[in-house]
Amino acid sequence: MPRSRLEVQHRGDLRPHLEEILSCVKSLHVTLCAVMADIAATRKTIFDNSNNIEIYRTHLKQAIETAKPLVDEAMFPTIL
Repeated sequence: MPRSRLEVQHRGDLRPHLEEILSCVKSLHVTLCAVMADIAATRKTIFDNSNNIEIYRTHLKQAIETAKPLVDEAMFPTIL
């Protein structure tokens, strides 16, 4: 079998592995965004009023809404 044929076959075998790696990277990105949103909400709560958990929940929701477009873009990139 010619060497070029082996190279083409080898590249074809990588696609499923690359898709799996991309899926893991997307999951890691979403997890990191969630942690960042939680930290942002916690910091804001501590600086505003550490005695009120409802303020924390409000801030967490705001942080999640802020991060949502970034998560959506990472999970569902637009192909131009």
